[in-house]
Amino acid sequence: MRIGKIIRKRRLSITSTLVVFFSWLCLENNTFSDEIKTLEDAVIAGEVVEVTDAYLSVKQEQGQISSIPWSTIGFISRDKEVVIVNHDEKQMKFSILTTTPQLSAKDMHLTVTDKITDIYPQAKIVSPVVQPEAEQAKRVAQAEQQTKPVAIAPEAKAAVPDTALAPQKTWKGHVDAGINMKDGNTESTTTHVKGGYANERKRDNIYFDALALYETITEKDSDEDTETVNEQRATGKYEYKHSPRLYSFFNQYFEHDEIEQLNYRSISSPGAGYRFIDGERLKYRAEAGPAYTLEKFHGGISDDYLGVRVGQYLDWLLLIDTKFYAKNEYIQSVEDTDDWRLDSGLGVRHNLTKSIALSAELLNQYDNTPPEGNQKDDTIIIGSVGYNF
Repeated sequence: MRIGKIIRKRRLSITSTLVVFFSWLCLENNTFSDEIKTLEDAVIAGEVVEVTDAYLSVKQEQGQISSIPWSTIGFISRDKEVVIVNHDEKQMKFSILTTTPQLSAKDMHLTVTDKITDIYPQAKIVSPVVQPEAEQAKRVAQAEQQTKPVAIAPEAKAAVPDTALAPQKTWKGHVDAGINMKDGNTESTTTHVKGGYANERKRDNIYFDALALYETITEKDSDEDTETVNEQRATGKYEYKHSPRLYSFFNQYFEHDEIEQLNYRSISSPGAGYRFIDGERLKYRAEAGPAYTLEKFHGGISDDYLGVRVGQYLDWLLLIDTKFYAKNEYIQSVEDTDDWRLDSGLGVRHNLTKSIALSAELLNQYDNTPPEGNQKDDTIIIGSVGYNF
């Protein structure tokens, strides 16, 4: 699917305007997720959906539900409250530390309670987390009377469940596909496949995404097939975190377009970036650095130049299962001020289940000095069904 002459330079400002608008709107309506920190300093963020005597269940961003044993929890934070879990031999209590948005010490107060219902709605509580001391002592005495020493074989010891919290998964990915078919005076088939992978760790991040587009039109009178779209794109990126917000990166982009007679386009770019907004629901970052572009076309024609690359990226979690994302990547040649290009995109992704998702994207490429016979503007709109893993 291509929209050729309809969309021109006006598209360049649309994406930036939407990015600023959605950023402002989200800041006006930003909410907070629950965060559970274990005694081993692991942090699990999401929404608490169930509380029992033995564990606390959290629904994370991708829909995954993690059950965390109370014996491993250090504290819980939600909005303006920090809940400290106090472990002792007789009873488990909770210290609730409440602060104002300005985090002023004079506004803090400490309350000790033995009811988790003061923190989470009663609908989420399966049973009271803390038992009265007399009732708990009675159950301990009954358990001691009924328990007898039993020898455990070495192979049986290995089967004893370990209550320690498993390491949190740092990576995620998805594969999407879509197809459109038309039958009339002409027959056309449009297909695309795209995928993405992200591994966000404590000190660095790794990203990869790819897109393949194909379209064929068949003239019924002559029964001849004409290929109108044959394009593939891929991007790999590595980020190293110097601080929670400041990072350096290396970005590598590849593109092949048979219709534009482009054998390949390679853009290599190192640089530095900063996460201006790094919340649970809203993330915005910008980056810049030098770029080297190498293009090779059919017939042995090639071109290469040094330039400057500037990028900005927005991710906004509208709902727990719906995400909006946008990007702008601008590349300017340092040798020729007229030689520049802009890649931009907008998209929405909704998770129907933990594994199945629907998405829609608008992708635009604008080349101010395209090869002879090609237009400056190239826009596609695609809808997909995807699988999350």
